[in-house]
Amino acid sequence: MQDMNMPMRKQDDLEAGEAVVQPLRPEGEVITRAVERREILPLWRAPSGVPLRIESIQADKATEKRLLSMGMPLGTLVEILHRRGGAVVLAVGGARLAVGADMARRILVEPI
Repeated sequence: MQDMNMPMRKQDDLEAGEAVVQPLRPEGEVITRAVERREILPLWRAPSGVPLRIESIQADKATEKRLLSMGMPLGTLVEILHRRGGAVVLAVGGARLAVGADMARRILVEPI
């Protein structure tokens, strides 16, 4: 378990789109074996056929509400079945849903 008092690498030191937790020794050295990396990317860039968890929706409240009504709240597991034009066809639970290109850019997912 991670010591909550242990200094961590600053968010400013990270590359865009990278979430890293890196505990530091008192001397300032990174403890590399304890590094946790998360790959968060827009749905349109995510790989097909891989389970994905919805981590963030970068849209207004009305759009978030619409996705919720479609069964896609934060934390939902989805899988890209295929892409058609700019749309992304997803498996969500036992259903198939199509998400337009603009929305696929606003939904951030993490491959799991």
